[in-house]
Amino acid sequence: MIDKLNLVSIISKYHLNGMIEAVRWDIKDQNLNIGFNSPSKEMIGNLEFTGFPLEDSTIALSNTSQLNKLISITNGYVELSYKKQHNLITKLILSDNNYTLDYSLADLMLVPKAGGLQMEPNFTEISELDNESIGAIVKAKGALVDTDTVVIRPNPNDDGEDRVEMCFGGNIEHSNKVSFFLSDVNISEVFKQLDKPDLPHYNSNMIKEIMYCNKDMVSGTMSIDLDGIMKLEFTGDNLKSSYYLVSKEK
Repeated sequence: MIDKLNLVSIISKYHLNGMIEAVRWDIKDQNLNIGFNSPSKEMIGNLEFTGFPLEDSTIALSNTSQLNKLISITNGYVELSYKKQHNLITKLILSDNNYTLDYSLADLMLVPKAGGLQMEPNFTEISELDNESIGAIVKAKGALVDTDTVVIRPNPNDDGEDRVEMCFGGNIEHSNKVSFFLSDVNISEVFKQLDKPDLPHYNSNMIKEIMYCNKDMVSGTMSIDLDGIMKLEFTGDNLKSSYYLVSKEK
């Protein structure tokens, strides 16, 4: 059995409100691991959940939105099980006190294993993310629906203390912009000296969805390396999610 709210939370971390539909679920010793890539290839991610109530297995989902619709009519705790044909898992069964729901699984051959990083980047800028900053970032992007770019740059305050500015709207001089500032950051001297053309640019729609879908987590961090890779990592009860985003072309 698993609390419906926990199941919805797990799925939201990779589904990102419909951005990613097809994934593999790997379960071993009740540890769930899901790797995923965005269709645009500008983000790869992974989530881990401990205490997942299914037997050791690897299953493929091609339409996560349909699974969410099934889960939405359940209440309280949901029991998970499989339906098999000749030892081949064909359906995920979800049941509560009122419903038994059959979700047809995809062929593993049709859902490739998600890619990953060859090695962990050397991150040079780190900032903690709490519920307040996550909510503020979501609001900043929400105020500029017509732009899909956010620029990350050092921007010290009037006292010379380090800050990181997230400038939604990019570097176009005559465009509308919203800037949000992260304080209590750890910035390298090299990052502080980056020229304007070298500042990393990211997909702000992707960042917004990642932040929104992880707002229920206990803690988070944002890290950036000098090659432009951003890492967003969140930790909650029995759940950890991580995302690597590649800087857009300037």
